[in-house]
Amino acid sequence: MLGSVVRKIPDELVEHYLGRSGFHCPDLRLTRLVAVATQKFLSDIASDSLQHCKARVAAPIKDNKSKQPKDKRLVLTMDDLSKALREHGVNLKHPEYFADSPSAGMAPSTREE
Repeated sequence: MLGSVVRKIPDELVEHYLGRSGFHCPDLRLTRLVAVATQKFLSDIASDSLQHCKARVAAPIKDNKSKQPKDKRLVLTMDDLSKALREHGVNLKHPEYFADSPSAGMAPSTREE
C-alpha cells in the first residue's frame, strides 16, 4: 500500500531526522510511513494557513470601505501560519519585530553606517 503513495519527502531525509531523534529502524516501510504522515501533516498545515489567509483577506476593512485591495493575490503571514499550527497543537512564537539591518537596535555610538 505504501508503495503506491507518491511521497514528496525522500527516505534519506526521514532517516536523517529519525536518527537525530535517536530512532533507528532498519524497516524501510516504517520510514516511509513516517514520511507519508509528515507529508499529510505539512499538507494540513498549509491548507489551514491558506484558509486563515482567505478569511483575513475577506474580512471587511473597518476604517474605509473604499480601500479594498485591488490585487487579488494572497499573502500568507506568520499570523496565518501560527493560527494553523496552534490548531494542530504546535505553539509558534516569533519575534515581535524584525530588524531591517544588522545595526538596527544598536546604540548610536556602535553603529557603522
